[in-house]
Amino acid sequence: MIVDVSKKPDVYRYARASASASVQICNTAAAVRAAVVASRYLPFLHPLPLTASAWCRDGRLYVEGFTEWQTGVEMDVLFGALVGLIGSGAVKIEDLAVEIKLKNLAQALSEAALTETALVREGGLTASAYGVMKMKNYNVVKGPVEKGHPIYAAQTAAALNAKRLCELIGGPCPSIQYLKIDIDVRESVEVSVSIKARDFTPAPEALFATGVALLTIWDMAKKYEKDDSGQYPNTHIKLLRLE
Repeated sequence: MIVDVSKKPDVYRYARASASASVQICNTAAAVRAAVVASRYLPFLHPLPLTASAWCRDGRLYVEGFTEWQTGVEMDVLFGALVGLIGSGAVKIEDLAVEIKLKNLAQALSEAALTETALVREGGLTASAYGVMKMKNYNVVKGPVEKGHPIYAAQTAAALNAKRLCELIGGPCPSIQYLKIDIDVRESVEVSVSIKARDFTPAPEALFATGVALLTIWDMAKKYEKDDSGQYPNTHIKLLRLE
């Protein structure tokens, strides 16, 4: 289920997320586009009138978002950073994290000249990806929370979204014939995804599905991950990579 936020007041909400990857040009346009429509892909996000911006500096993509609404925007900008780097051709993404989130404070977004890049598909018709996320409370992931069971929801979200990356970054959509996802929770949350397609390499989709699974878990457990000031000092996706 989606948590009822209808009784919350509309207040100013701002967040900035970032991640590192070795890419020649950042697809900041895809990052902004994804942040604005993140609720269509992460199953428990509420739709909101988000304004977003993105830029790259020193091998890191930054995405920020602002709204006056009932819910926060940190998951939206995390999703934007994920999609922006996959759309930039990244095969390894590191330290996907929320840098800061603010509440009750009007915030002007940074001006950025957005760049659109075409996704280059390289590889065979089978692809595998791996991701690992560090958290404060791993026990929350292992059982049901208010929104449902994090692992089951993440598996479903990954399978559904593997077919939808092309909606965000354009280009051909692979005809996926097979998808397998495993999630293991010990001293970290580890996700492995394998995909087989009929026509185009599904390598970007494997990376995307892995990231979506981890972000779904983060979103469902975020109530237990925040510190007293509402930040996430102990929570970040340490690594996403193609195998």
